[in-house]
Amino acid sequence: MQYKHLVEPNQTLNGKVAVLFANDEKIISVLLTVLEQTDIELYLYDIEDPTELIRSYNIDSTLINRVHIYQFDSEQALYNTCSNDLAQGKVTVLMKGNIEDSKMFSFILSNRQFMENYGYLNHVVCLDLPHYHKHLMMSDVYFNVAPTVEEKKQIIKNLQIFAQAIGYKQLKLALLSSVNNPNKKIFSATEAEKIKLTFERIGNNDLLIDGPLTFENATDMESVIKNNLKSEIAGDVDAIVVANKDVGDPLYKALKLFGQARIASLIIGAKFPIVFSERAASKQSKIDSLILALKINS
Repeated sequence: MQYKHLVEPNQTLNGKVAVLFANDEKIISVLLTVLEQTDIELYLYDIEDPTELIRSYNIDSTLINRVHIYQFDSEQALYNTCSNDLAQGKVTVLMKGNIEDSKMFSFILSNRQFMENYGYLNHVVCLDLPHYHKHLMMSDVYFNVAPTVEEKKQIIKNLQIFAQAIGYKQLKLALLSSVNNPNKKIFSATEAEKIKLTFERIGNNDLLIDGPLTFENATDMESVIKNNLKSEIAGDVDAIVVANKDVGDPLYKALKLFGQARIASLIIGAKFPIVFSERAASKQSKIDSLILALKINS
């Protein structure tokens, strides 16, 4: 699957997007761009009124009618109202605005009613890499610092559901390590072997999983051939699960900064998609992330 198919906007895309603390020029610019490209409605929760900032963009009055502003005297009142609206389905997508990561994490994790299926959340980045033949998913590079073997199993289950929502019939998933064979001295390799065997015993045809695999053997067929590696998915993976944040965060940032990757990112595993872009993310990345959330929610 190609990245452009995941993030291409159209006027039939709809959804009710809740944004926490949208009174920020960069956030408003992203929201109004997507508002013009789709049929969404925006629900802005803030302690400051963003009306004047929105009007400064001189957008069409018909678009303004699809923007709903809720102003509060306190952050707690804001969180309570947004939480209720999400729980009741009044809004169907949650987006991080101008709010600290720690506060956003706290808001999400304090609301157990948000959880879906397996009761576990993880962050997924979707990358468009110029030298890879298709879009690549990676998890978890941001939300979970050091997931256990059991938690990685939940991450994989969430990725399966996410992949199906965006059109995958079968997911090819690699468990990343610095080696391609189990090695008692390398923790990520022994964990990868345990996880792979667990899913192989289940025998799910919708999931092909292998690991441990190095990054080059997961994504480069030439390396696979040179190393004479026997694997159903090596060189052609759809998704990579990293050992921990210390591995995933610098890897995805290196791909972004030096590999010229275009990126969309979400938190998955809740009853609704959560658009969670880092503060330094580009405008295009935030637009892509919101479009992706709308597509899996449609």
